[in-house]
Amino acid sequence: MKQIYTENNVRVRAIQARVTELHHQLEKLSGTAGPPPSGDATNATTLYTPLRQLPILGVPYADLFRELKVDEAVYETLTKEYEIAKVQEAKEIPTVKVLDAAQVPERKSYPPRLLIMILGMLSAMGLAIAWTIGEAHWHATPSDNPGKQLAQEVFHTVRARIPWASSNGSSASTALTSREESSGKRNGQPRG
Repeated sequence: MKQIYTENNVRVRAIQARVTELHHQLEKLSGTAGPPPSGDATNATTLYTPLRQLPILGVPYADLFRELKVDEAVYETLTKEYEIAKVQEAKEIPTVKVLDAAQVPERKSYPPRLLIMILGMLSAMGLAIAWTIGEAHWHATPSDNPGKQLAQEVFHTVRARIPWASSNGSSASTALTSREESSGKRNGQPRG
């Protein structure tokens, strides 16, 4: 551009300013070979670390990277152990949880055993007395009484129809007795 235009031309000046700015940015990027500056003012103005300071920053970077990898491995191991511990804790939790411990009472409160015994004894005595009076009345009634005959007939009919209510405990003997009675009626023999 300098060959075509003079140095005072606007285009030449603009290109010269761009070249100067690029040289300035290159100097910022390459930086100085000394130790890295420690300060927030220099870090705020530059976005990247200068190239000449990269070898100096390599050792702290490697240390930090190694520490990061160790911390990641420790975190991963602890996370696995935590998950295993949670599973073990879930396995060890009992299905039944005791809220209050049981205590043996000093005296029994329910059911009232003495009352049950007295009522049972009184009802048994009442049934025994009723049975005794009923049996005495049954024997005192003459055998030709139509009520007594009806009761005996009903009793024998029901007993013959129920197979498990035999006199000696076997149903075969009841069936045999009822067959003998029916065959005795056919032959004209009196029932005995």
